[in-house]
Amino acid sequence: MLGRDVVSVRPYPGPARFTHTRGPRYSVLAMRGGNGVVIILNDRERRVLRGPRPGQSIVCPLLPFLLVVALATVSSWSAAIAGEGTAGAATTSSSLVLPIRPCGDLISEHVFSPTGVRVRFFSARLSDVTGALYCHLIGEIGTAFYFDLRMPRSTYQGQYLQEGCGGFCGQLSPHVPLVADNCPAVTGNSLAVAVDNEGHVTTSNTDARWAANDTGSRSTFGSTSEHQLAVVAKALITDYYGRDPTYSYFDGCSDGGREALVEAQRYPHDFNGIVAGAPANIWSELLGEVGTWNIRANTGPGGREILTSEDLPALHQAVVRACGGGRGYVPDPRTCTFSPSSIECHRRVTHSCLTAAQVRVVVSLYRGPSDPAGQSLYPGGEPYGSELGWSAWFVKPSGDRGWPRDTLTYQFAVNFLRYLAYRTDPRSSDPLSPFRFSLSSYQKLTALSGLYDATDPDLSSFAADGGRLIIYQGWADQAIPPFGTVAYYKAVVDAAGGYEASQAFSRLYMIPAQYHCLDGGDPVLAGANLLTPLIDWVQHGTPPGTLSFSLAGTRTARNGTAGGRSMSVAPLDPLTPLPSGSNGLNANYDWVGSFGSNAPA
Repeated sequence: MLGRDVVSVRPYPGPARFTHTRGPRYSVLAMRGGNGVVIILNDRERRVLRGPRPGQSIVCPLLPFLLVVALATVSSWSAAIAGEGTAGAATTSSSLVLPIRPCGDLISEHVFSPTGVRVRFFSARLSDVTGALYCHLIGEIGTAFYFDLRMPRSTYQGQYLQEGCGGFCGQLSPHVPLVADNCPAVTGNSLAVAVDNEGHVTTSNTDARWAANDTGSRSTFGSTSEHQLAVVAKALITDYYGRDPTYSYFDGCSDGGREALVEAQRYPHDFNGIVAGAPANIWSELLGEVGTWNIRANTGPGGREILTSEDLPALHQAVVRACGGGRGYVPDPRTCTFSPSSIECHRRVTHSCLTAAQVRVVVSLYRGPSDPAGQSLYPGGEPYGSELGWSAWFVKPSGDRGWPRDTLTYQFAVNFLRYLAYRTDPRSSDPLSPFRFSLSSYQKLTALSGLYDATDPDLSSFAADGGRLIIYQGWADQAIPPFGTVAYYKAVVDAAGGYEASQAFSRLYMIPAQYHCLDGGDPVLAGANLLTPLIDWVQHGTPPGTLSFSLAGTRTARNGTAGGRSMSVAPLDPLTPLPSGSNGLNANYDWVGSFGSNAPA
């Protein structure tokens, strides 16, 4: 029975510092020196009873056993300390950290996290991951909030990496860090890594039924999940190795990028370094306005799509010819002035040209959602150069009878509007049809944006704590218009006091021709590594400069780009004026929204 209650008994150096052993009815704290043992009863009710002081007796059925265990443990610690000279984690070198306890010991314990939420485990076992042994934990924080934590058995060097989730999450998806190709910390298996499901369970990350009129689940998903996991994971790492992580990092893309910025803005002390990829930080507007706009813009008579996948290659090639400058890709869509009407069909209609209706669709997609007065309801639309990536997201082949329900854009938009957008869920199963692109609808849609959005540009607390942030996105991102990311970073730069001041703690890399989360593009990258520059910046004080990305090749034969080349990408200064004449469809967005503090509603 005692084994089920006691979480851990382990040494902690120093005469005034305690180890904490918690159970559902008591806590045991042991300290070196002083009275040796302190007992705290009824920890959950905050009723504190300290003892035993000389001459004091305590009535507690378990107390004799607790005192014997605790005193025996303290005695063994003293012997260990005398023999080793130091207490805490076992080490074999200045950087390698070894466990102080078996992985299997963790499975039988009841843990109460520092936030007061119960944590329980389903498995704790040694697993071979990429050729190294890890202590692999699967657990639950509270109810339905599952996490996966993997701690290297013999290759850990004191660093913790937390990975974000995508879409509406709902699944445990342990994976190799997204932008860490050939990163020594990854290939060397030196990181403890954790992921979570953001507090709910689904079979698809486009499903949001778990949020139906559920304020608690919405709050966990929108604001607190990554902080809760960070607290619990760090405590478990400390319990396993006997010391806190030396450095902690967060890496996420899409919704994971939004989570990354939530951490930097709301929990600035959780991580030393953060990689935020293609952040969906303007969340409400992205899913409600952009998603609905892209489907509605392409809906023709009878509910059939107007622009189909067969039309995209010719459109993409025309854009690259007009704006690629001989590179084979569009370097910055803001400077492109391509007009879709330039490839309008005048005689015979084929897939090598666009009909007048398709031209109108493409113009609407490039400009993005707007109200009748022309004001943008999101700071951007589909970028020039992203055309081949529209397939699957919101464009399908002409014979697809499931359109638009089988597209990712439709599924995200419908589920957001039905289950997450409003305090009271709408009754309609088709919230896209009655949706209005107006200022009043925008205000209604964004009433809960403080719960989900991560748009606060004031990162001063994160910077003051020594935090370092790298934001990246593909200029051809078909899922999240990249112009919103640039607009947000401009607000960060302004809040920091200018570009030079912002570079003390942040970077923005906009990578030409790349799709969502750098998952494909034209040309395709051979790989990307942004984690290593972040680690070097945090741990060695080496700020990242221009980065080089190797190219694997192109998706369209006539673009003129061969494999084996590379592209260099410098940090973007959002204050640099665009060249004269940059007046294409991807420029001059007049957004009705703004960036500011976004405390949860």
